[in-house]
Amino acid sequence: MVYTIEFSLAVIFEIQAISVSIIIFVYFAQDPATRLKRRHHSWLVLLILNFFQLIFDLPIALSFYYRERLWPESYALCVWWNWLSFSCDTTALFLMVWISIERHLLIFYPKLISKRGWKKWMFDVLPLIVCLMWAPVVYFALIVIVSTCENTWDYTTLLCGPPCYTYTGFLGIYDFVFNVCAPLFINILVNLLLIIRVIKEKLSFRPIINWRKHRKMILQYWAISSLHVALWSPLVIVSLIQMTGMPSFMADQYTKLEYTLYYMPLLLPITCLCAIPNLVNKIMNLGWKRRTNVVTVGDIPDSRRRTGKISRQQICI
Repeated sequence: MVYTIEFSLAVIFEIQAISVSIIIFVYFAQDPATRLKRRHHSWLVLLILNFFQLIFDLPIALSFYYRERLWPESYALCVWWNWLSFSCDTTALFLMVWISIERHLLIFYPKLISKRGWKKWMFDVLPLIVCLMWAPVVYFALIVIVSTCENTWDYTTLLCGPPCYTYTGFLGIYDFVFNVCAPLFINILVNLLLIIRVIKEKLSFRPIINWRKHRKMILQYWAISSLHVALWSPLVIVSLIQMTGMPSFMADQYTKLEYTLYYMPLLLPITCLCAIPNLVNKIMNLGWKRRTNVVTVGDIPDSRRRTGKISRQQICI
C-alpha cells in the first residue's frame, strides 16, 4: 500500500516535471537574448542534468515502486542504477555550490567574472566541466572498479541496497563527508552569507549594489538552493547521527528519507519556472484569455429609437 502511494505521487510529479522542463527549454530556445545571459548558464546546465535524471533514473525507481522489487532482476542493472543515481545527485549538489559562488561573484564582483579570455574560461566553462565530470568518475571507480569488497544486491530494496564501499570504512566516510556533507554545508553557508550581505547593503546609507537589477537572480537562487537544503538536510542529519554513535537511529525511516530525495528532480523544474516571471505570464495569458464583447452602436431607425424596440443583436455585435 505504501509503495502504491509513493508510485502514484511520483508518476504525477514526473509528468509535470518533464512537461515543465520542456516548456522552459522551448522558452530559452526561442529567446536567444535571454539564453545568452551569463547568469542563466549554470542553472540551465543544472536543469538539463535534472531532465537527464527524470528520463533515465526516475523510470527505474517508478518501476521499483510499482512492482515492489527491481525488474529485471539484474546485477548489472543494480550497478547502473546506483552509479546513475549517485552521480546525478552528487553532481547536482556540486552544481549548486558553484551556482551559489557564481551568484556572489555576479552581484558583488561583476567585473571579475565578466572578463574575457582565460578568466572567462576559468569562471564560466571550467567549473561546470569539473562539476559534471567529478561525480561520474568517482562513482564509476567506487561502484564498478573498486575491488576491496563485493557488492551484494537486494532486489526488494530501493537502489538494491547500498554499494559495499559505503560500509567498509574510509571510502564510505570519504564519500559521505566530501561528496554530500561538504557541498551541502557550503550551500547553507553561502546562503547565510548572502542574506547577511543583502541586509547589510540594505541598511547602508550608501548602497553600492543595484538590488532592483539583481533581485530576480537572487530570488531564483534562493528558491533553488532552499529546495536542495530542505530535501537533503534530513537525510544528512540522520546519517551523521547514525555514524557518530547511534546506528539504529531512525533506521526504519531511512528508506523513506532516501525516497524524498527523488522529489529533488521532481520539484526543481516547477521551482525554476516560478523564478521566471516572464514565462509564467506567457503561460497564464495562454491559459486564461479573457473573453471580451465588442459593443458597437449602429444606425438605428428613428421609429425604432422612439418606441425603444431595439433588439439585442443590434446592440451587441
